[in-house]
Amino acid sequence: MSEFFNVTLDDVLLDDSIVSSKIGWSSEKILREIIDKRITKFEELSDVDVVNKKDKQIVVFSGDTNRFTTIDLRQIGDESGLSLKQISKMSVIGSPTVPKVVDIPINTIDFKVPRVNVLRFQLGDQNVIKTENSFNNGESNDFVLDNKLVFDGTVHLNNNYEYKMKVEEVSEKYDIYSVELDFSDFKAIKEIVQIDKGVDKYVSIKSIPSDRLMIPIGDMNLSSVQHIDKFQLKSFGKNGKIILSSDCGETWATWYGGTWKDINLSLDNVKTYGMNIDTFNSVGEHWNDINTAKKIRFAYLLQQDDIDYNESYDELTIQYDSQGQWIQAKENEYDVVYASNTLLQVKIYFSGDVKINY
Repeated sequence: MSEFFNVTLDDVLLDDSIVSSKIGWSSEKILREIIDKRITKFEELSDVDVVNKKDKQIVVFSGDTNRFTTIDLRQIGDESGLSLKQISKMSVIGSPTVPKVVDIPINTIDFKVPRVNVLRFQLGDQNVIKTENSFNNGESNDFVLDNKLVFDGTVHLNNNYEYKMKVEEVSEKYDIYSVELDFSDFKAIKEIVQIDKGVDKYVSIKSIPSDRLMIPIGDMNLSSVQHIDKFQLKSFGKNGKIILSSDCGETWATWYGGTWKDINLSLDNVKTYGMNIDTFNSVGEHWNDINTAKKIRFAYLLQQDDIDYNESYDELTIQYDSQGQWIQAKENEYDVVYASNTLLQVKIYFSGDVKINY
């Protein structure tokens, strides 16, 4: 008898499409079920940063950040830094008048050597404010294409449309034109007029488009964020609703009833359970509860009730405390001296933790 399935080994039948006490699963199906139903995903672990994961990558561990991350297979070598040599020095004490000299053994004949790079550790900044979306025209590509939306420094529904008319018949008495219009795209139509543009004729429609969701196609990278203080969304109007995803859009969530709740990405669900602007701006430190994968995306409801009162989202900012980071030292903060064919000296004119790549 199998330890995991109620089937005998005398005549095992495999069928991955059903669950039965008489039929088992293949090993591949069992593995997929274990992966799909795992409680904690690898990318949600606190010591994992795989925000930029993609196909044909490997997982490596960084001792500097104490995190696992991914790199492209083709980057193994110079681009990823694995082929470089590195020396780390902690709590270096140096100054412009009394530099700290780091001696590095080398072997060179003609001094054709790689460029020396010095990094210094910088503590994370507090209360950093960063604009994630200003909803200008260039950001329209960050969302699913929708010609009913306008990005012009705010994002709002488009109320004006023009459709070119087709000539059907021309005679001495009259001309006949036609145009196909799908009125299901509109919630209300205020005006339909004909306009001429040179020899062409158009139908101009002033209308309110149907309610819709603005859905992102990518994530905000929060791998450098140590702690989120708040997200702040500026908007105009009363119908704004927002939901979020922290797993590349596979599942969605909303702050509802004082806790995070799962929600399906549908127009009706977002209308009913999505966060209004006041709630969104009040979530505060609870963003950290859901930021386990260090990435996030937001979907927005756009709904207009009055054609003369166009609602919009104006700007999305985040306030956070950043993690410490390694920055490249300035050229006047260190000197590189090839003292001999076997000795490289790096003079450090500042104090702190240092990494020297050579």
